[in-house]
Amino acid sequence: MSNFNPPHAHPSPPLPTEPTGLEPGYLTLRTKFSLFVSLVIVLACSSLSGYLIQQEAEVMETSLLNTGKVLIRTLQNISLNRLINQDLPYLERMLEGAISLSEVVYAIARDQDGKVLVEKSKGKLVDITKLRRDETQPLFPDDSLTETLITAASKVSKIEPLMTVLYSSPLKKGLLPKRSAEKKSAEGFMFGSETIYDFALPVYRNHELASTLELLSSETLQASPKVSSRQSSLIGIIQIGITTAPMQQSLNETVWNIGLLTLGIIVVGILLTILLANRIVTPLRRLAEMSHKIAEGDLSVTVTADTQDEVGQLTTSIDRMARALQQREEAISHYVHTITKQVTQLSTLHQTGIVITSTLDVQKLFSTVLKLLRKNLGFQRMILVLQNPGGTKAMVSDVSGVPLNLEKQIRHLEFPISPGSIDETLLLHGRPVLAYDLEEIAHQMSPLILPICRQMEVISFVCAPLLSHQRVLGYLGADRGHQRCTQEDLDLLLTIASHVAVAIDNAQTYEEVEKLAQTLEARVKERTQDLQSANERLQELDRLKSSFVSIVSHELRTPMTSIKGLVENMLDGLVGNLNDRQSFYLERMKYNIERLTRMINDLLDLSRIEAGRMDLHRGPVNMGSLAREVVETLQSIAQERSLILEAHISDPIGFIQGDRDKLIQIFTNLINNALKFTESPGTVTVEVNQRDDGMIQTCVIDSGCGIPLEEQQTIFERFYRGQSSEMKNRGAGLGLAITKSLVELHGGSIWVESTPGEGSRFCVILPVTPSTTPS
Repeated sequence: MSNFNPPHAHPSPPLPTEPTGLEPGYLTLRTKFSLFVSLVIVLACSSLSGYLIQQEAEVMETSLLNTGKVLIRTLQNISLNRLINQDLPYLERMLEGAISLSEVVYAIARDQDGKVLVEKSKGKLVDITKLRRDETQPLFPDDSLTETLITAASKVSKIEPLMTVLYSSPLKKGLLPKRSAEKKSAEGFMFGSETIYDFALPVYRNHELASTLELLSSETLQASPKVSSRQSSLIGIIQIGITTAPMQQSLNETVWNIGLLTLGIIVVGILLTILLANRIVTPLRRLAEMSHKIAEGDLSVTVTADTQDEVGQLTTSIDRMARALQQREEAISHYVHTITKQVTQLSTLHQTGIVITSTLDVQKLFSTVLKLLRKNLGFQRMILVLQNPGGTKAMVSDVSGVPLNLEKQIRHLEFPISPGSIDETLLLHGRPVLAYDLEEIAHQMSPLILPICRQMEVISFVCAPLLSHQRVLGYLGADRGHQRCTQEDLDLLLTIASHVAVAIDNAQTYEEVEKLAQTLEARVKERTQDLQSANERLQELDRLKSSFVSIVSHELRTPMTSIKGLVENMLDGLVGNLNDRQSFYLERMKYNIERLTRMINDLLDLSRIEAGRMDLHRGPVNMGSLAREVVETLQSIAQERSLILEAHISDPIGFIQGDRDKLIQIFTNLINNALKFTESPGTVTVEVNQRDDGMIQTCVIDSGCGIPLEEQQTIFERFYRGQSSEMKNRGAGLGLAITKSLVELHGGSIWVESTPGEGSRFCVILPVTPSTTPS
């Protein structure tokens, strides 16, 4: 952090620019929108036009066929009498009137044998059987159609007009009837095919029409469709040829008109689409250019909304966003400047902290801190003043930025703390001072300091007290040369002063601690020597105690054995008969002798263990068998106390390498304790099982009085006797201590779990040996 350079406010780096134009092969939004809408317009108009043309063609064709049927029936009705009389001039006029219609290309009247009486056509009629592929004259139906019609008329009572398609070919000028001059110009542009329909209908005689009046009147009547073969006879056949050329010409004109109208609609629609696309895309393009400039960092761009629709709202929103970004950029620049200044201050604080923690030399600390603060914070001169412990005088401890001649004059200068002075405000009251003008507070300054400040041309300064643990250690002063100090300078100096105060306090405390440590070190050496001497004396006393216990125990065992033998002889009657009182006293003597013997043995075992002379005669021992053996041995004691003693042995149980006698002693002590502290009726259970970690666990569980928690921590100590047990059950306090030592000699551990009033559980775990060979 000593080389840390605070960041300065810089404009944000430009973002990666994107191309303003589209790359080759990409379509603009305007083109996509125009193409899509134009395609929709073309498909819609084309589909609608095709549908209308198809409907018009079907209507025209139906109308043409109905016209042919009506015309052939009309000719049948008006030619009835004329065919009977074979009035050829009338029939000729009748047929000329028929072919005057634009759709009729020929008209023929035949007699009952199918012979042509009168024929009219628009041009020369040609037999269809003789028509060549390049023939252009109107067609003439062959005789097979007439024969078919005659045959059908003789068999069917109701004859419908027989319609036959004679010819169908692409339209040619030669096949069409003569047209007006204004229509000839469109003939070259016609499309489709010309079809000629032949309509033929027989004419019958009705015998019920006897008179001429009736015959004449029958001309205006329609022939009855239902006439019996006895009352009617065939008198002729009327044929007409209907062409689709006029209909096709009219349809072509309709197609051209609809096509031109559709084309106009499509063109207008495309133009409107382009205008609409320009209306939508142009503002979006301006927005895109504006966004691109904003992305490059140019926040001065502006755009005005031309419409109030969604695009206009989007334009307004982006313009507001640009203004907001510009304001935020200005705020960020201000914040960056502020943060840079604060980072500089924090960096100075950090460097000051490093200096403070790197040395405990007070003078070196003062010199380094003042130079660092003056360099990084822009102060021209700095001074550090400390007060004496009595609080009556102050001393200049260190200065920085002062000329050398003045530095020698002012360093270590002592001056009294006068009432009403700046020094009193700083050192006694612990309040900071901001002197905006030196001359205004000159009367409050020390007479020893004021001339030096005027000599250095100080015009303004700030001072911050050094406070640590509610105690004023001194103060820190600084000035900016010809620039006047501000409240911000005072706040900064107050922050620095707190760190400097901590450093001074730490340094002074370190000096005191160092002196105290030296004193304590001497005292510790003295006490260590005393403890070593005392320890040596204690070790000697412990050795003498162990020797004394061993000697006394050995010396006591011999007379105790002799006394026990004499008591047993007296009980056996070797000295004569004994009364009940004598026997009772001798039994009590024997009991206490045995108890004393056990205590002596325990003392001997304990002394051997402490001396390290307890030898184990190891061998493979089956813990299950050993537990059963001990339980069987102590059954008599359990029965005397009316207690239940039982063993629960899990299967299988491994072997351990241990001293069989010492293991019997361990479990005998534990079971005896359990029997001693369990009242009748009660139960003592011995559980033996093999754990998963390769250890054999044996637990002695009783339902006795239990052990308080505070005694469970000390119950295995030597000579400890439980305070919660009855006096008659208390022993010498050696049984559990010896038991724990023997367990630990076997590499195992022992613990107790007990609840007062509910019983106790003593558990011993011993390691299993690798070999399982039985003894």
